[in-house]
Amino acid sequence: MVSTAEVLEAIKGIDLPKSKSEIIKYAQSRNASKAVMDILNKMPDQKFRSAADIVHAVGEIE
Repeated sequence: MVSTAEVLEAIKGIDLPKSKSEIIKYAQSRNASKAVMDILNKMPDQKFRSAADIVHAVGEIE
């Protein structure tokens, strides 16, 4: 299982707000692991305004 910290590390430095697809593209550009990408793909299709929004979405998946 991927930790929230791993997800946040994969998107470190991203300027928010961003859409789900923009977050996924950013993580891909940083060579995020397959496990992290799987989690990001399961997040709801919405605008994420803060790291807390992302943490909440990841928590809902796990």
